[in-house]
Amino acid sequence: MRRTKNIHVLIVPVDNAEPYSFRIKTTTIKALIVLGSLLTVHIILGFVFYWEFAEEYSYNKKLLKLNAQLQEDNKRVLALADQFYALEEDYKKVSSLLGIDIEEKSQIGGRAKTIESALPFENLLSVKKSGRKPKLYEKDGRFFLSSKKSKIHRYSENIPTLLPVEGFLTLDFKIEDWFLSKTHTGIDIAAKKGSIIRAAGAGIIIFANWTFDLGNLIIIDHGGGIFSWYGHNQRILKGEKSYVKEGEPIALLGTSGRSSGPHLHFEIWKDGIPIDPKEFILAFQ
Repeated sequence: MRRTKNIHVLIVPVDNAEPYSFRIKTTTIKALIVLGSLLTVHIILGFVFYWEFAEEYSYNKKLLKLNAQLQEDNKRVLALADQFYALEEDYKKVSSLLGIDIEEKSQIGGRAKTIESALPFENLLSVKKSGRKPKLYEKDGRFFLSSKKSKIHRYSENIPTLLPVEGFLTLDFKIEDWFLSKTHTGIDIAAKKGSIIRAAGAGIIIFANWTFDLGNLIIIDHGGGIFSWYGHNQRILKGEKSYVKEGEPIALLGTSGRSSGPHLHFEIWKDGIPIDPKEFILAFQ
């Protein structure tokens, strides 16, 4: 018969009281050790989870703050757009009073063609292109974008048809659907840091500032509900409310904001809906 091992514990008081003793089974001690170990592990894991929760909570607070800031920036962009359209309407009224035909290829202040003088977007891709065409060719196993001006640019300077920067197409336009879990409302063009980014079309810069996701961002209003976005810039060269011509330098390519490397994130929006830039940029035609 197997005997149960016990541990005898003797307690001697410091005064003259009688000492007393008790016995503890070794199995009980082992159980207490196991319970103590489990409790220690739970305390450590609880501390780790609490620390991660605190960091996640702090990060979420920052995101909420940045989201509120982006909403304010969006309101400011819309307000600037409204100002631009108001100026456009005032120009139409003044031109009408002076008897100027705004449908002709005139200039505002001797600098820019009016929005009405450009070809409509619906007819843009149906116009026959001539001269030296842009090229999209493969280089080192990747698609390299190279822009060459054609005569169509002279007739539609406000439509964003010019390639903003030459480089490699690293990420294409995609909208979330049954097969795609993520949305990418533009294209990414990788190029050397500091490369000059040019306006894809003539228009008014309505936003030129820093944002959380796209870093140094420029938004150009081309009129007719068309906007072009240029994100992750290293440096902004043109300020808000500036008029820029097609092909004019507006920024230097960089990796600001949430970016994995130097590239241009380029978007085109029409009537509040993101459009695949390949439908506009002649380098893809």
